This record gives sequence, C-alpha cells and structure tokens, in this order.
Amino acid sequence: MSYEIIEVYQWLFFSLATITILLPFLGGYFNLPICLILGRWFRWFLFGALFAYFIKTFEVSLRPDWVHFSTGIALWFIIETGYNWIAIKALSFSDLPLFPDFYENKDGDEWPAEKRFIDIKEWLRDKNYTRLKALKSELFVDTHLRASIYESSDQLTRIQILFLPKRKGGATACYTISTRTKEGGRVITDNHILPYGGYYPEGWEMCRKPLIGSIKRLLLLHHKKVLKLKIESVVVQDDALEELNDHQRILERLNTEIGFFVPRPRREEEGRISQEGRYRLWKEMWLMAYFGKPYA
Repeated sequence: MSYEIIEVYQWLFFSLATITILLPFLGGYFNLPICLILGRWFRWFLFGALFAYFIKTFEVSLRPDWVHFSTGIALWFIIETGYNWIAIKALSFSDLPLFPDFYENKDGDEWPAEKRFIDIKEWLRDKNYTRLKALKSELFVDTHLRASIYESSDQLTRIQILFLPKRKGGATACYTISTRTKEGGRVITDNHILPYGGYYPEGWEMCRKPLIGSIKRLLLLHHKKVLKLKIESVVVQDDALEELNDHQRILERLNTEIGFFVPRPRREEEGRISQEGRYRLWKEMWLMAYFGKPYA
C-alpha cells in the first residue's frame, strides 16, 4: 500500500478507537445506555477493520478486503462468546448470590452523593412519593447492593431504586416500577441493565426497557401499560422489605422448578445454572449488549 493510503487508514483507525473509548464514558457519565451499546458496535467493527488491515499489510492472504473484514468480525464473535461462557461458568460455581436477601439499611449510605441521584430524590418528593424503606444486600465483603423503595400517594405504585456498584467506584441506578392487580398478579416495568435470562411467573406482566435511563420516562411507560392492560390496581399492604425478599424467593423457586437452575443436591458438582440456563443467559448477554433488549 502507498504511504497516502496507509495514512488514511491510520486516521480512520484512530477515529474509530477514539469513538469506541468516548461512547462508553459518555454513556456511564450521563446514564445513556444507547452510548454503551454503540460503543460495543464500534469496538466490534474496529476489531474487524484492524484484522483486515494487518492481513493485507503483511500479505497473509490475497483474498478481498471484505472477506478479511468478515473473518475478523466472526473471530471477535468467537472470542467474546468464549469469554461470556467462561464468565457464566464462573458465576455458576461462585458464591455470588443470584437472588440475594435484603435487610434494612441503617448505615446512612442510602443515596450516593451525586447530583443526578439527588435530583431523582427531589423529583420523587415533588411527585408525592413516600419513602418506605432503605435496604441493603451484601454481595461480597465491603460490596453491597443498595435499594430505596418509594410508594405513590394512592399506594398503587411502588418504585424500587437499585444502586449497582461500579468496579471503579460510584454507582449506577436501575429502576423497578410495580403495580399489584386485583387477581394477585403484578405489572412490572424496569430498566435493569444486567442480563437475567430466567423465567417469570405467569401472573407477572414484565416490561424491561434497559435503554430508558430516565425514571420519568419509565414511570410514564408503566402507567401507559397499566391502562392498556385495563387491570384493576389494588393497594399494596405488604412491608417493602418482606415484599422484595418474597419476590426473590418466588423467582428462585420458579427457575429451579422449570430447570434454569440445577437442583440443590447437584449444585456442588454441576454448578447452580443448568446448561439450558447458561444458554439463555448467554443469549440475553448478547441481546442486552448489542441491541438493548432482553431474551424474552
């Protein structure tokens, strides 16, 4: 290749690399999940382009550039798939609680000291949402999930704000909005960014929107769904802590019965997640990472 063409390629790769780095940073800072997804797509294309560039530069193959690029794309798929399967297997054999128990948070660290979270707290107060409980769950030593439960003035809607710890400090907020039906079911809308892959009870109307980072938009979507389903909402009288832990037990029991989890007597040898469960979890990891949508 001529020097001019090499220089063009170098500027192209530099631009792609810069965008690939900036998008996840902006997505995390401004809570824009779409930026995280675009960053992964740019990273994938950058790998394919670099693979094709090196193949052509060192004359490893004389096939057309699009063949080398497609090969690089496929290679990245294999690499990331292998990494995800290793991560899922490690999770299956780890001590990390998949449905952790929560307890009342009396440590005074309910809300992260960041303006965006303080704004959410003030917005809930302006909308007459009442704080019911501050909860906590230990994942590892000195690593906790924190949750705050709020209830609307008519006691028909509850909002759970779950703070997920980041590896480099700070937290990410995820929201779960729920309404109880007269028949005993639930309408639930959330924007959780972590893959789930499991099953939900038949009476639960689940709507997962991980690309919606705004609690205001998510709440509006939830109310629209409740109206569309034409359900009769009822007041939730359960204690917020008991209700959350009850949800966790229901999900764990259901997924064990269906086969997402391995029965307890065999978990030490086979891990906690069955082969079917690992496939569902792997598929949801891909869908969430590159399309922002859950498995089902």
